[in-house]
Amino acid sequence: MRNMWRWAALAAGLAVLWSFTPPDLPLCGFRWLTGRPCPFCGLTHAVFALAKGRWAEALHWHALSPLAVVMLAGWLWNPPRLARLWMPCAAAFGAYGVWRIVLGTGHF
Repeated sequence: MRNMWRWAALAAGLAVLWSFTPPDLPLCGFRWLTGRPCPFCGLTHAVFALAKGRWAEALHWHALSPLAVVMLAGWLWNPPRLARLWMPCAAAFGAYGVWRIVLGTGHF
């Protein structure tokens, strides 16, 4: 029964992501204060694009968006294999974020 609710929540979440597109408003406080993208800038747009099957667009918004989806799945389902990947994935986001902050690359 518990897995049924998880699959239903996943289907509902995908339906919402597929049905809507977020507005092009930069809402990141870090970017607003510094003018530089944070490690998560563009991730919302990227996840919405992934739900629609637009991989190139998702990678344009945030290069680690597929990894973010895997991390979200690991957080929701928490199987031991995905749980072990959490720290290396977080390190990848940290390194990518520092790279974006230093270079100032971003998409807004």
